[in-house]
Amino acid sequence: MKKVRFSLLITALLAGLIACHADKDDPAGQADELTDPVRRENALSNLQRLYGNVLADHEGDRSAAPVQEFHDQVAEKLNAAYIDNPADNQNRLTMLELMKEMRDVRTIPALIEALDWRAEVSENHAISAADTLRYMEVPADKKGDVISGLCEGLAKVTGPRPIDNRLRNGFIKALGAQNDHAATECLIDVATNQSEEQNFLFNRLAAQQLGILADPQAVPALIKSLFLFAPNNPAMRMNDVAAEALVRIGRPSLEPLLQVMRGEHEQANAIAEAYIEAVRQRDENAAAQMSVAQVTGSEATFTLGALGYAEAFEPLKAETESEDIFRRVNGAVALAQLNVPEAQEAQIHARMKTVYEGLPDDATGLQARAQLLANMRQTYDAEYLPFFLAEAQKEDLHPAVRIEAVKAYALLADKEGAQQLQSWIEGLSDDDGYKTTFQTESAKAIETAIACDEDIACYRGKLDDSEKEVARKAAFMLGRLGRGNAEVIAALVEKLSHSEVEVRLSAIHALDEIATDGSEAAVAKIEELRETEEGRAIWTQFSREALPIQARLRARAQ
Repeated sequence: MKKVRFSLLITALLAGLIACHADKDDPAGQADELTDPVRRENALSNLQRLYGNVLADHEGDRSAAPVQEFHDQVAEKLNAAYIDNPADNQNRLTMLELMKEMRDVRTIPALIEALDWRAEVSENHAISAADTLRYMEVPADKKGDVISGLCEGLAKVTGPRPIDNRLRNGFIKALGAQNDHAATECLIDVATNQSEEQNFLFNRLAAQQLGILADPQAVPALIKSLFLFAPNNPAMRMNDVAAEALVRIGRPSLEPLLQVMRGEHEQANAIAEAYIEAVRQRDENAAAQMSVAQVTGSEATFTLGALGYAEAFEPLKAETESEDIFRRVNGAVALAQLNVPEAQEAQIHARMKTVYEGLPDDATGLQARAQLLANMRQTYDAEYLPFFLAEAQKEDLHPAVRIEAVKAYALLADKEGAQQLQSWIEGLSDDDGYKTTFQTESAKAIETAIACDEDIACYRGKLDDSEKEVARKAAFMLGRLGRGNAEVIAALVEKLSHSEVEVRLSAIHALDEIATDGSEAAVAKIEELRETEEGRAIWTQFSREALPIQARLRARAQ
């Protein structure tokens, strides 16, 4: 009898215990079970399933009422469970995965705690937390604590392990995402840190984030960054992302850049000397062709041109009168990018032609002439067309320059101009060694111009042509004809990811010309390419031109 009663008691107790467990489809009940070390793993599995379902049912809309109800039932308990159970490493990592999905500000205390990582124990916790904070809309009153946590976690990363690089990547991007100047100082520390323990790609990434913050306090560090290089590889630099950041900051960058160009910036001069010495260790001949003024002037003039302020007109014009050929050419190229009154545009045209005509006939001069012709055509100004044709027709001019002039003319000519070019080429003697080359270099552009003339819709369609030269011609003509045209802007944005870098460059320069009110779509597309292509050759070639233009397009859209 006693045995019967005892077994009945056990059965009743077990039934009671089972009844105490929360329903597997009850978020609030499952969140309560996070306090139970035995039930915690199962509760987390159920919560992940339930949240995935409710989010899917509402097409990922975290503001939907049922999704918010889940948050209200779970977020604070999830936050407390992470903080209260420091020894449960694996389940805490699962909690962070759920927090990443929820992006609920009530979990910020737990995320900040996760940033305080321990080696060989909780690096992945910190990475997950940083990624969550990168995409979470952190309230203004919480940003100070979040940034402090990110900066403290980042300061602890001192090694070159793969996990250290993942930590750096997560922390740096999360800091930029806060869009708060409180993050400036620790990003500067990373951007200007020259150490073999830190991959130089993170210097570049930190400088990029400084551009996102657009804090004028970062200007001195970014001026320095124009000249920094990887300690073990002087060919790896960060001048492109530093220039982009300076352009995003805008007017506060102007005077320091002018100071660099005048040779009065001691730190820039010192780093330039170190850069030349690093090059000398690898290539004595290359270093012999370099000077401090050339290195500093090159970066300053490029960035001043990208900024586009009319105040740089006189200093850049003076640069075009330098005895150094490289400085003259760089000054002319930068001049062509300035946003100046119409009267000064005429002066710029005249100055570019003067620099062009004053170049020597040696290899350096010939290369510089070709570069200037390319920059002239990127102004999309039809007034250059007679000049291009005249240069192409000079029989005593070097073939490489004549070919560049033919290409420049063909890319900007309408139907009448294309027919004129075609007629001249066909009239050349068959014995003329240039005839076939001229035809090859211009045929597709001429054919496209004759087909479309000044029809914007026709050129928009030609952007999709499988022939690279047809797509390039279309981009150039849209740059000439499509100013302010939203459909043209959208079509050009699509070509920023083209497999041929020449088409990309043609599209981005055309966008710079016609997107007078900026283009959020272009900005986003370039950002997407940066994320997916960083380190690839095509991005390296494209980014030098694309990043400053992206900064200008972003500034115009604001």
